[in-house]
Amino acid sequence: MEKFVQMWLESGIIDNDTAQKMRADISAEKARVQRIRLNILIYTIAAVFIGIGVITFISANDWLLALLNKIPSMKVIAIFAATAGALLGGYKLAYESNKFPKLGHALIFLSTILIGGTYALVGQTYNINAHNSSLMFLWMASILPVAYLFRNAAINIVAVILFSLGVIFYYMELALDFGLTWTIFIPVFIGAILYTVGNIPQIVEKYNDFSLTYKLVGLAPMFVTLLILTCSVEKSYQLNSPHYVIPLIFLIAVNLISFLWIKSDNNLIKIETTFIVSFLIGLITMLLVPHVSIPAVIVLANIAIITIISAGFNYGYKFENSRIIGLTNWFLITYLALNYCRWGWNYMEKATFFIVGGLCLLALGMFLEKNRKKITKKDN
Repeated sequence: MEKFVQMWLESGIIDNDTAQKMRADISAEKARVQRIRLNILIYTIAAVFIGIGVITFISANDWLLALLNKIPSMKVIAIFAATAGALLGGYKLAYESNKFPKLGHALIFLSTILIGGTYALVGQTYNINAHNSSLMFLWMASILPVAYLFRNAAINIVAVILFSLGVIFYYMELALDFGLTWTIFIPVFIGAILYTVGNIPQIVEKYNDFSLTYKLVGLAPMFVTLLILTCSVEKSYQLNSPHYVIPLIFLIAVNLISFLWIKSDNNLIKIETTFIVSFLIGLITMLLVPHVSIPAVIVLANIAIITIISAGFNYGYKFENSRIIGLTNWFLITYLALNYCRWGWNYMEKATFFIVGGLCLLALGMFLEKNRKKITKKDN
């Protein structure tokens, strides 16, 4: 904004006094935003520390446990009361009194952390032998409504992390129980689920920020998996267990239902749905076909990566969204660096390799910085 003020001053649109007042207002606004961000950071860290402290204090102190054990279920009641108190107190501070809204949101966030401790304590108290994946999914299901009700991005991120851990633990447990292998399936499966959820029309229309978070987080493991496939395709990727195939078929069905649900004028969701369905069909084919063509998989993986990067830049600049552009920048740099190192190292002299690579990165950096400034100006 300061550049615009200087430009308006030089062009005569505003006078010097107006320019000084605008600069003072801009500086004050920057300071206010920085204070808000610092408060949010302090409150969030404090909430996490308090949550960990409460759970650790109850679990680690034998005298307290002995005292609580005298009354049936007292431990559970105590931590449940702390969870409910944090949620209610946060709601009152953030939405009713509105005196400390940031602190209120931090307390709401704290309540979602304590929910996990409550479930763990219930299992410990009543000797419930549950898998780690069950705890993760139950925890996620409990806090996700809170994230949507209060439109809390931090809680939504915690739910995404819990979901990802739940899937990982679930397939680790299957591997122990049935001797299954999961290789590259898990990251791409997590990514496909998150992208599918983020592309559901109702979520896109009512919770667009959450939708974008799911898509960006989901694209990362999918991109990493595609990078692996561009380098090598192994026979161990063929997995015909229903534990792998049925969830993918279910995801395809969900995407097709979403496709029929889409309004006729929303072409972007249609394109994304077509992409994710094609991606899932390709993954199922690779898992089931015993003699899948390795060169075809490598070519298709490269095409998919180029498609993701091209679409990322296209829609990032079209909608002037710095989050999309930032992630796509990392995808592009990683993809180019990987392929340059794979092919350039063996076919160039080492000095030439580093000089050419450095010059290419400088050119790429200048291009990305030039386009990023346009978006940064728009965001400011």
